[in-house]
Amino acid sequence: MVLKRHKIIIAFIIVLVFFSSCVSVSASQGENFAAEIQKTVRYLHTTQNQDGGFPYKEGQESSQSVTCWVIMALAAAGEDINAREWTPGSKNPVDFLNNCPEDLNNTCDYARTLLALTSADQGMIYHGTNLVQSILSFQQEDGQFAQVLKGEKGFINSHMWSILALDSAGQEIPDKEKARQWLMNRQNNDGGFGWCEGIPSDADDTAVAIQVLTLLGEDPSCSEVIKNSLDYLETCQAEDGGFSSGYLAGTKSNASTDASVIQALLAAGQLPASEAWSVQDNNAVTHLLGLQDQSGLFYYMPGVIAGPIKTSAAALQSLSNISCVPENNSAKQPPEPANGLVLNDVPEAYWAYQQISELVKADVLNGYPDGTFRPENPVNRAEFAAMLVKGMNLANGSYSGESGFIDVAENFWALSYIKTCTEKGYVNGMPGGEFRPGQSITGAQLAAILVRTLPIETPATGSGPYWYLELVKTASENGLLYPDFNPEAAANRAQCAYSIMKLRDKLKINGEVQ
Repeated sequence: MVLKRHKIIIAFIIVLVFFSSCVSVSASQGENFAAEIQKTVRYLHTTQNQDGGFPYKEGQESSQSVTCWVIMALAAAGEDINAREWTPGSKNPVDFLNNCPEDLNNTCDYARTLLALTSADQGMIYHGTNLVQSILSFQQEDGQFAQVLKGEKGFINSHMWSILALDSAGQEIPDKEKARQWLMNRQNNDGGFGWCEGIPSDADDTAVAIQVLTLLGEDPSCSEVIKNSLDYLETCQAEDGGFSSGYLAGTKSNASTDASVIQALLAAGQLPASEAWSVQDNNAVTHLLGLQDQSGLFYYMPGVIAGPIKTSAAALQSLSNISCVPENNSAKQPPEPANGLVLNDVPEAYWAYQQISELVKADVLNGYPDGTFRPENPVNRAEFAAMLVKGMNLANGSYSGESGFIDVAENFWALSYIKTCTEKGYVNGMPGGEFRPGQSITGAQLAAILVRTLPIETPATGSGPYWYLELVKTASENGLLYPDFNPEAAANRAQCAYSIMKLRDKLKINGEVQ
């Protein structure tokens, strides 16, 4: 099933859409998913009211929030909510949203409604309110998204859902680095996140945090924040393979938390049905499927019906986005570098295949857990500092205390790489005492940094908009620039890999630490 991007950027699956490739489970499970998905779709059909909306429980009045969750789930399953079958009484679910009283009491209401509208390709206006502009106006100086005057200061959930909603609408996240740092600084000592700062962790909010952090640029393959979050989720897994919220002692695994954790694991490149996330062959997927009855309804827990329509919608979202591949798939696999990492998106014909493969083999660069390298992804200044240190085999000192830059915290993941580069004179800060670690590195900045590593006299930096001319000229003369070099454009992972490999060749760098 092929879905448009805006059809699947919904609730718990946004980061999965960007960063996850096909996930393989057993063929028998794969056969069941299509049937179980259709059963849930049919069940939701039976619960829809004549006004087009969906209730909390069958037979009740339609609920704005439940209708939003169902819209997202149906979009994930590939359903067209404008089709006749979703239009009882001449009203479809979006008609209900447009006709019901406005329900925007808090920031999460704005985010949930925007997610529903974008998943249904219905824009961003709700009762005359531009939801994107409203959410953007909620961002605080420290990067948090919250309506402080409504008592939301420190609300982690409002921050996370705002980011997911803005991204679903194609909106760049303002002050992205601040937003990322704000969230990371709210991680509890156990590795999890709560819905508000200062309260115990729970699996559901931790699962959303993993997805948001990945969206904001955290690399699941090396991020300590995400690793610690996954470690926390592991403590929430029960013997039945399912996941409990973990908030209170004695809580049991349930369908809603299963659905949340499945999406987080996929976003982090983990396989929810793998041995690593199974307890005696039981896992979140098998536990979730075991909670569905013949009507398509998902029980919250065995024998317990709680918010059945919303619970079923959450399960539908999760199952709809696990792509199943038969175990005997004989399709030709992409080339495999010597370190065993398959790069699904870097075929041998790719222009920078050799450079990328060599750097992956040398452990200078990493692919992602889902087997991709994502060569076209932009590289920020912090990431390039890490690439350079590893590429030059520099001894990466263990630094603590202040970074020397007002926007690089003491616990920032790339602090030691940045300090190594700045102390050697390779990388400079920006005006105002900033390093701007989250800012994409431009071709001009890359050229300037590489030239400073050469055993030659570094050309003087010019002034004005073309400060880099002599540095770029020198980089070109030394063969360090990637094809189609553009000094003003952001450099991507493939381009950075190409230039760093050229630098290693130029400096005759081997495996010894310099």
